Amino acid sequence: MMNGLLYAVLTQTLTFLPLALGISISYTLMRATDMTLEGSFVLGAAIFARLATLGFSPYIAAFCALAAGSLAGVMVSFIQRGGRVDPLLAGVLATFILTSANLILMGRPNISLLSQATLVSSAFAQSDTLGWLSVAFYSIFFCMLGCALVATRFGLRLRALGDNPALLQRLGAPLERYRLLGFAFTNTLAAAAGMLTAQTVGYADINMGFGMTLTGIGAIILGQQVLRRILHSARFRVSAEFIACVIGVAMYFMALNGLLRLNIDPIYLKMLLGILLVIFLRTALRRSALAGGISI
Repeated sequence: MMNGLLYAVLTQTLTFLPLALGISISYTLMRATDMTLEGSFVLGAAIFARLATLGFSPYIAAFCALAAGSLAGVMVSFIQRGGRVDPLLAGVLATFILTSANLILMGRPNISLLSQATLVSSAFAQSDTLGWLSVAFYSIFFCMLGCALVATRFGLRLRALGDNPALLQRLGAPLERYRLLGFAFTNTLAAAAGMLTAQTVGYADINMGFGMTLTGIGAIILGQQVLRRILHSARFRVSAEFIACVIGVAMYFMALNGLLRLNIDPIYLKMLLGILLVIFLRTALRRSALAGGISI
């Protein structure tokens, strides 16, 4: 039973990690709660599944899915352009738009990938272990690419955009360019997570991204709090940010699968998980206020 629980947590964490990193960059660095990530998660799954069923190469389908996620980020940055629309409201509006767009692209609410060639289907055909190693490769590749980009001057300027946009402007850096690139980057990671999820579960569904952003924020805050207790440091580090994502996401899925194995009625599952996230958020906000708003 314990082995089955750990296996479920590990596999779910692998597919969720790119999305969690995208949420972390948006929420922690850019100081924006970007709800568009939910729509981009479904968008990546939808485009990959649609192109795969039309006979396109999995690599072409994957490229198009990532490009579509990037365009979703560009869209939300244009909605926010010049600070005319609040970031949270802009994300909600973009998600509304993407909900219809995803349904149009899919042509139906659900697309099966069970009989289609995907990036990981040949590996899964040989063994589950090889299949999940393939998923781990793609997931870690996207995450390492994201971490490497955040570690550059680009990442430093994204932090400036979130913490002190006036300073960034005084340094001569165009705010809107970095807002656009930042959201394009985070939504590409979300699309990558959606694409991987669709391939591992065997389908793309119009509702598969529901609640992902808030879930991710709660998991990331939990991971940050755990890591802060271990490191006794509030200084930002890219490696610590990634490890916090891993810890938080793993703990969230551990709680989810633990409740399922306790035969909790599914009617109460979301409520119980929501209460846990509220506790995590309230604890984190209280500690952030005491620490002057500094995040790991």
